[in-house]
Amino acid sequence: MTARICIFLPVILIWLCFGCEHMGVQPDDDNTAPKARLSISPSTGDSTKSFILSGLSSVDKEDITDLLEFRWDLNNDSIWDTEFIAYPYLITHFTIPGTYRIRMEVRDRHGLSDFASAVAASFGINNDTSHIIDTRDGQYYRTVRINGAWWMAENLNFGTMVPDTQLCRDNGIFEKYSYHNDPSIMGAVGGYYTYYHWNEVIDYDTIHPQGLCPPGWRVPGNADWEALWAPFYARGLTYFSTGGFSRLNLSSIGIHELRKTWEVMDLSPCTSCWMYLSRDFKKDFYRGYGPCPFYFGSNSGIASMRYVNDSIRRNGGALPVRCIKE
Repeated sequence: MTARICIFLPVILIWLCFGCEHMGVQPDDDNTAPKARLSISPSTGDSTKSFILSGLSSVDKEDITDLLEFRWDLNNDSIWDTEFIAYPYLITHFTIPGTYRIRMEVRDRHGLSDFASAVAASFGINNDTSHIIDTRDGQYYRTVRINGAWWMAENLNFGTMVPDTQLCRDNGIFEKYSYHNDPSIMGAVGGYYTYYHWNEVIDYDTIHPQGLCPPGWRVPGNADWEALWAPFYARGLTYFSTGGFSRLNLSSIGIHELRKTWEVMDLSPCTSCWMYLSRDFKKDFYRGYGPCPFYFGSNSGIASMRYVNDSIRRNGGALPVRCIKE
C-alpha cells in the first residue's frame, strides 16, 4: 500500500501543477503581448516644468495593469534611461530646450512587450533682447524679438498725465492716464502702469500707424497680435505674462474706465488678465456710434472694446500700450 502511494504521489503532484496553470495562469504559448499607450502632460513646457509620462492606459489581455512593468527612453537614442519598474508614471524635466521623442516599453510578467512613443517640447528663456531710448523724452525701454518682430517689453509711458475723470482731447498734447493718478507706479518688470485712450494712441489719425509710439515704431494692429500669439499658443498665457519666458512681460493691470475714479487695486473687469490696445477698429455702438477699438487680451484674444462690459461700452476705457518696430 505504501509503495502504491509513493508511485501515485508524483503523478498527482504533476497533475495538480498543470491543472492549476490551466485554471489560472496562462501558459506562455497562449499569452499575448500587452498594448502600450503613452501620454505626456503637458506636451509643451519651459525648461523648469515637470513633465508627467504616463503608461497608465496600457492594457494587457491576460493581466491587470498592476502586473505590467515599464521603462523609458527619454530621447529616442535606443538607450533605456530607466530600468523596468512596476509603476506606469515617470516625472522628468527637459532642461535643454528642444523637441524630445520619448519611447516607452511595457512588459508583461511572461516577458512579452510592446512599445509606444510620444513627443514633448521644452523651451528656454528668450535671450533675444535689446533696448531703445525714446528720443522725444529720453525714456529707456527694454525690447525683445519674438517670431522675427521687435516688441517693446515695457508699457509705453509717453505724454502728460491727465486726471482719471478727465477725457483726453485733440489739443496737440499727448495725454495719458496713470494708475491712481500716480505716474511713478510701475511693476518690477513690464514698465509703468500707464493707460491710453484709443484716440490718443492713434494720434487722432486712423491712416498712419505710428500713433503715439517712438520714431521707427508703431502701434500694433490685430494682425501683429495674432502673429505674436499664434506660433506660441501651446506655451500658455504665462509665456507672455510678467516673468514669462518670452520676456515680453505683459502686465496684468486691467482697464481704466473713463470718467471714473480709480478703484482699490483696480479695475473693470479685473487685474487677473492683461489687455492691450490694437490700432484697429470698426464702426460700432461704443460711446455712441463711432470707432470701436479692438484690444488683445489674455482671456479673450482679439476682441471689441464694446464687449468688455456695459459701462465700458457707454463711457469708453483706457488700456496700456505696447509698440512694435516698423
